[in-house]
Amino acid sequence: MFNDVVVRKDARDLRSELVAAAVALLAEPQVVAVPSLRSIARACGVAPSAVYWHFPSEADLRSAVLDAEYTSMVDSIEAALEAAGEDADRLVVAGDAYIAWGLAHPGAYQLLFESADELPETRAAHGPRLQTHIVELARKADPGSPFAAALLVWSAWHGIVSLRLHKNEWDWGMTPVQANRRLVAALTGRTA
Repeated sequence: MFNDVVVRKDARDLRSELVAAAVALLAEPQVVAVPSLRSIARACGVAPSAVYWHFPSEADLRSAVLDAEYTSMVDSIEAALEAAGEDADRLVVAGDAYIAWGLAHPGAYQLLFESADELPETRAAHGPRLQTHIVELARKADPGSPFAAALLVWSAWHGIVSLRLHKNEWDWGMTPVQANRRLVAALTGRTA
């Protein structure tokens, strides 16, 4: 009904302009955000002002949430590595744990790895722990350049998680575990 009332005063192609404006806005990364302070307070059955008794700002609450989730991810990968048998391929084990955590915690994963935010000091302490594990495990794939191999492995794991979170209607033709095994086999020159 609304469109029937609008009178066109010029021949401009507003539809094309709207699409072009949206495309221009997408030239920058988009915001991925923690749930609002109000929605968190509502979920706890308290007034938004009650949050400030425990957190000086919304940013402090956001940081606490991300610290907890990042710690959860690192702990789950370390637990999987500790539980792995002697003959287990530890790079596969780490990848399976990373992918499983990301798929089980989609919102947290997006906040940690799909936002443009810098890694705060509070999470940075866990970063080297995880990075050290992955670099050591990637040394098998490329002994001469393990850090570059680790970044490549991480990029591939991230792709598996991110695409499955955002394109869950696709038929991937293999499970995340199968994808990780094929990935590691390709990087290390072994057969899957």
